[in-house]
Amino acid sequence: MAGQALTAKGIMRASMRLFVGAAVCFSGLCVVLVLASGGVAAAPDANVSGIWLAYVPPSVTSSNQTFVMRDVGNRITGTWQGEFKLTGTYSPSTGVATLCAGCQQTGVGQTTNWKVKFTFTSTSTAQSNHPTFKGTYHYVTVSTGAVVPGSTAPMRALRCSYQANAKATALCG
Repeated sequence: MAGQALTAKGIMRASMRLFVGAAVCFSGLCVVLVLASGGVAAAPDANVSGIWLAYVPPSVTSSNQTFVMRDVGNRITGTWQGEFKLTGTYSPSTGVATLCAGCQQTGVGQTTNWKVKFTFTSTSTAQSNHPTFKGTYHYVTVSTGAVVPGSTAPMRALRCSYQANAKATALCG
C-alpha cells in the first residue's frame, strides 16, 4: 500500500482476505487428506443396498461377479451371481461386513464367505459418491465347516446402483 495511509477499512479488508485464504487452504488440506486416505469408512447412516460389481482375480479390469444387496437394519440379504442367496451382517460404525452365499440355501455343498470393508466418499446416494468395498473371500465345505485349502483370495467391488430393483439390474447388466 505504498503511498496510501492505512485505514480501518483497509485493515479490515486485509484481515478478511487473510482469514478467507487460511480457511480455503485448511478446507483444501482436509479434502486432500480424505482423498489420500482412500475415502471414509461408511457413515452411520450409509446404506450398502444396491447392485455391486465385483472384480475377483484373475480379472482385474472387468467385473466378473454381481452382488444384489438389501441392507435392512444392518442385516444383508440378496443374491450373488443371481443364483445363490446372500446373507450377512454389516456394521456402519466400522464399515465391515461378513457375507455368505449359500448359507441359507438347501442343496449347497460349498458356501462362499467374505469379509469386506465398505468405503464411501460421502453418505450421498449419487453415483459420483463411488462407494466401494474390498476384502477377501474363501470357500467353506458345508458338511465339515472347514475352509477349503487355498481358497482365500482378495476381491474388490464398486456399486453400480444404490437400488436393487429389476430396472437397476438391467442397467448394471
